[in-house]
Amino acid sequence: MPMTRLRQIAFDPDEAWLPWRPTANDPWGSKWAAHLYRRATFGPSPEEIEEAKRIGVQGTLDLLLQGKPDQEDWRKTLDDVGRVAAEMDEDGGDLRGWWVYTMLESAHPLREKLTLFWHGHFATSLVKLRSPPLMFEQNRLLREHALGRFGPMLHAISRDAAMMIWLDSSSNVKGSPNENYARELMELFSLGVGHYGEHDVREAARAFTGWRPDSSGRFAFDPRLHDDGTKKVLGQAGRWDGDDVVNLVLDQPATARFLVRKLYRFFINEQVEPTDALLEPLCESFRRGGYDISGLVRTMLASRLFYSDHAFRQRIKGPVEYALGALRALYRKESEGDADFRPLAHHDLAARIGAMGQVLFAPPNVKGWPGGPSWLNTSTLLERSNFTEALVTGRFAHPLGAAASESSTPSDRPVENAKPAHAFDPARMLGELKRQSPEEIVTGLLDLYLPGGTRPSARDKLVEYLAEGAPNGPELAQRVREAVHAILNLAEYQLA
Repeated sequence: MPMTRLRQIAFDPDEAWLPWRPTANDPWGSKWAAHLYRRATFGPSPEEIEEAKRIGVQGTLDLLLQGKPDQEDWRKTLDDVGRVAAEMDEDGGDLRGWWVYTMLESAHPLREKLTLFWHGHFATSLVKLRSPPLMFEQNRLLREHALGRFGPMLHAISRDAAMMIWLDSSSNVKGSPNENYARELMELFSLGVGHYGEHDVREAARAFTGWRPDSSGRFAFDPRLHDDGTKKVLGQAGRWDGDDVVNLVLDQPATARFLVRKLYRFFINEQVEPTDALLEPLCESFRRGGYDISGLVRTMLASRLFYSDHAFRQRIKGPVEYALGALRALYRKESEGDADFRPLAHHDLAARIGAMGQVLFAPPNVKGWPGGPSWLNTSTLLERSNFTEALVTGRFAHPLGAAASESSTPSDRPVENAKPAHAFDPARMLGELKRQSPEEIVTGLLDLYLPGGTRPSARDKLVEYLAEGAPNGPELAQRVREAVHAILNLAEYQLA
């Protein structure tokens, strides 16, 4: 899909990051509530949109940043399930299915969204690691620190067994240092290219010698393998160890700039490169605040810039966002109990997301997923269309309460006697919303899936399709499902 690049909008940096206030001409409503939920979570349910409209923008931000009151209980329960899944897993299928379920069911979806972000940032893959339990523990680490302070997270990931195996810490020994972790620490995790030299990498690698995972997957330090001589890293000389190097990296202004720019791309706009001047107020407050991720995210999501055309639909949805957003548009947890997502084969859902280009626990390389236009090509667009077609027609559903499919391979084979899944069937809107005319039905569908509207030409075609031949009963219900499939394939729906 071709991307239309916005011109560089001249924002005053001091104005751009002030809190946005609704006005009569630009009110807080479905458009901006859905925009906030698409960026901060995996997409809204109708109930969440209504709640957001009721409690306002600040109340919604508070809810997203703090999570629901029972979120800690939920996290512990889901962790227990994940630990068992990882221990029983052989190829990553159980672990991926568990994380998809967690993203759908979490009582703190912003934390989960950022866990996915940090997974791409600290990209580690099962393809080399071959240990679902260690990947599960890294996932828990990222979730624990996702909205905390970056410094403790960077220290923790440096000691994480999965990361140490992934970047060959066991072969980093005195007299023959392995530079892999030191290099990625500076290039991909903190400073960015151009803010360190090869000498810094070599010296930092010496500081990390002797760091390794033990046989149980815990951090271990072997002083016999550690080089305790003087090293000069980023202009500072001392008998540094790995923790010292992490602190030296955190002291560099480039670290805040690197992270703010990356989070800007994730939350605000990935099409137009921001100027240094625009980001500097955020960088300064991020440094002063001790790398408080929650504070930075709140400033971004509350800002005038976020609630502007510069941000609205200016990111392409990744496969996880696309698939889970399509599911959550008909989310009915409050009214239908806790079994809403049990009909889904979570292995199958994770595999379908992988076929769209995002294999969880297996990013393509140490740089993670590039995102942006790379998400969309002939193959991945076809996979998106196949997924949504299966979803709206009921071919991606299992009988309520039945065990999910054991297969980790996507399949379009219908379940025996399958009907459109009652929890996700868009045709049920005909009864719920009591829409009668084609125009009213299309309005209801667009309010559900595309708050903020679509092109008039697309809307007109949907109305024309529903009106042709004056269908009713089962025929109208089928037309509605097909219209939803068309909506989920619109260019606008690919955008977060």
